[in-house]
Order: sequence, then C-alpha cells, then structure tokens
Amino acid sequence: MGTDRALNCDKYALTMMQGFWKQNRHNEQVVTDGFFRKHPFKNGYSVFAGLETMIDYIQSLCFTEEDLAYLREDSLFEEGFLKELKEFRFTGDLFAAREGEIIFPNEPVFRVKTRIFESILIEAELLTRFNFQTLIATKASRIMQAAGSDQVIEMGKRRAQGTEASILGARAAYIAGFHGTSNMTAGRRYGMQTAGTMAHYWVQLHETELEAFRRYAEFYPDSCVLLVDTYDTLRSGIPNAIRVAKEMEEKGSRLAGVRIDSGDLSYLSKRARKMLDAEGLDYVKITVSSDLDEMLISDLKAQGAKIDIWGVGTNVITGGNQSSLGGVYKAVAYERKGQWDPVIKISENVEKITNPGYKKVYRLIDRNTWKARGDYICFQNETLDGTEKINMVHPVHTFKTKTVANFIPVELLIPVFKNGDLVYSSPDVEEIREYHQAQLSLFWEEYRRRTNPEIYPVVLSDKLRELKNELLHSKVREIRGEG
Repeated sequence: MGTDRALNCDKYALTMMQGFWKQNRHNEQVVTDGFFRKHPFKNGYSVFAGLETMIDYIQSLCFTEEDLAYLREDSLFEEGFLKELKEFRFTGDLFAAREGEIIFPNEPVFRVKTRIFESILIEAELLTRFNFQTLIATKASRIMQAAGSDQVIEMGKRRAQGTEASILGARAAYIAGFHGTSNMTAGRRYGMQTAGTMAHYWVQLHETELEAFRRYAEFYPDSCVLLVDTYDTLRSGIPNAIRVAKEMEEKGSRLAGVRIDSGDLSYLSKRARKMLDAEGLDYVKITVSSDLDEMLISDLKAQGAKIDIWGVGTNVITGGNQSSLGGVYKAVAYERKGQWDPVIKISENVEKITNPGYKKVYRLIDRNTWKARGDYICFQNETLDGTEKINMVHPVHTFKTKTVANFIPVELLIPVFKNGDLVYSSPDVEEIREYHQAQLSLFWEEYRRRTNPEIYPVVLSDKLRELKNELLHSKVREIRGEG
C-alpha cells in the first residue's frame, strides 16, 4: 500500500487546506457526505464495499518527514503550514453503512464529521476505496444473480488495473457471493477459498496433451481439473480427459473436472457432458471461462449449457463495461456559533444538486413481509420509531407519493470512528458475505432484476425537503441579485 498515504490526495486538497489555515478556519467542524449519484450497469441496487480499507487508511494517516520534505520543495507551501501538517491526525467521526449493504443513489453511504483540515485531505482516498470496491462488488452481485446456485470463481488477476486492484477486487467479488478466487494473496490476506487449475502453458510444454493430463493427474489426484481446449476440445481434449479419468479410477481416485476456455461454450459443454456421461463420468464437473459476464452467463443458461462452475475474470475485476462508480464527497453542513449551518451545491443538472444538512438514513422494513419499503433521509435530530405513517414523496417528481406504516426503522449509518478513535470491529469476509445475502433478501425481485429494474424509493423527510427547497430558492434569488 505504500508509506506515503498522506500524499494520496489531489494537490488542490493541500492548497485549500493551507488557505483555510491562513484564515485560521482549519479547526472549524464540517459534516461531509459520501454518496453516489447513479447505479452502475443500469442496475437496480449497488453493494457497498471498501470500508475495511477506509479504516486502514484513516488509522495510519500522518505526514512523514519524507512527505514534508517533498512538499517543502514546492514554494507554494509555507513553513508554518508544513509544521501544522506534521501534527496531523484524524480526530473526527466516521459513520458508514456496513460492508455488503445494499445502497442507493443520493443517500449518504458514509458521513464524516471532523475539522475542515482533515475532511479535505481524506476526500480523494476515501472515494478511491469506496468507488472501486463498490463497483466491483456490484458487478459481482449481478453475476451471482445470473449464476444462481452455481459456483463462481474470480479469476481476474492478470487483467486487473494494478496489483492492489486485483486483491481488493477479489475481496469485493467474494463479498458479493463469489465462491473463491485464483488470487493467492487475496486468499491469504482475507481467508478466502482459493481455486485454480492448469493453464495452456502446461499442455503446450509437454510432448502430447495426453502426457500433460497424465502428469497433472499424477501430481494432483484429489483435485485434478484438466484444461481441454488447447488443441481441439471434442476431438482431443475430452477424449484424453476421459482416458485419464478411467486411469485415475483404476488407481482409486477421481477426475474432479474439465475446463473449457474458448469456443462455443454452450455447444461444447453440452457435447462434453454427453461424452463424459456416456463413459460413466457423470461426476466430472464442467468449468468454463472466456470473458464471461452476467449477460453471457444468463444466455448460456437459457440455452441449456451444461456448466457447473463459472470462472469469471476480466469482466468482474475491471468492472467490465463501466470503468468507475462516480461516487462523490460533498460538504453538507458546518458548525458556526454552536449550530450546524446547512450548505448546498447547486447545478443545472438536477441530479447533481446535493441534499443539505447533518443527516442520517433509515431503511423502512415492513413488519409483515420483512421487505424494504424505502429509504428515508432525514436530519440527524429526527427520529422514527415505526409507529408513524410516512408520506414518501419522490425527491424530484413530487406528485408521486405513497404512505408507509407498520415498519421497523433501521439506521444504515453506524459509528466507525468517534473523536478519532476506532469504535468498530471489522467482520471477516465470510461474515460480510453472509450479511450481503441477508440484506439482498430484504428486497423484492423487481428491484433486483438485471434489466429495467423497478426504482427503489429513496425520499427526504418533509423537514429536509423544505430546507432544500428554501436553500435552492435563496441561492437563486442571490444569484439574480433579488436580495
């Protein structure tokens, strides 16, 4: 991860920090929301991942002598400011959703309350960790929806945008339901199941394909999976795999499976299954790889492909057809004279207008169906106990409303740091994975379908909506010079 974490920021963060320091405002308290504006992949939900690495970053955040020496080379930064940086530590509060949580656009996924000085510095790195891992977890969850109860293995190490991305991407995929990874560092670091067979390299560097298969079966009799498409899947690979499987049976072991990495996976898997079954090898599993994603998996299953295990690489570890999540980090309130003054960002793009104020988020769980009815964003000092009738007004199309009653209000943001101290114990990936599955079950299929999902309601409380409208109108009048 490197030791220069404090410099994992954009230069404008340091120039703004120095600007506030020069105004003697750097110790003022500010509340900042981390959220995203739009689901990736046109999905109906997203999956929060990255909290553990956010915690790791904050815990070790400081400026080293080497960092300060580097900044000192830039005449832009004053010595008094650098002295202030030398004492830098995170002293604030971080509240966040749990990893594996189902999250939606424009609601706070994490919230920071701390000094302006600290809030500015941590923006870029928190977003880096939130955006990438949430993107991959969401993609992986879509793939798992397509695969159903089938086993799915992450195999994207060589296609990831960097070493750490390959490790954290494997973790994010596992959180979302993948059954294992080929990445050994990820397996060791996070206690994840590792999986792997041979590559074409093994077959190519033996005299014959049959010899390659025999040697592999000799060395790994209890976990032998043979890659059958190096030369010709049906004329060579499968017949040689059958021959080796029979030889293994004579020695008291069994061929675990075959893997197909190219060609028409539907046709080849169906033909391979028939050939294996005809020889009494119905126990041999068929694994496929080759640029799989949720759409291809869905299509292959619809075609009746005989596939037991899916090896997914490029299209999960990179996010496939979407390169980033687009999460943002915006100031929503700052402390002035003992009170929290709300602030808002206005844009000609309606979706970029922020929700002001010091806020929290409730998920409303129906007491009868145990399904989520909607998410409710309100001020920090507003409370729900589930006996209320909530009029859920669409945040943009205000003519759309529904009433929710008889619900259990669940706060999504939990304390992680308080006054700079870590108060949260990170669960292991198995627990996070189980939590994700439990949370996913709270949502109707209409919200979870991959194509044209129903929009899940996320609404503002009456007080918050009124404040937002008031600030919008006030800023517009100010811009127009109307006083």
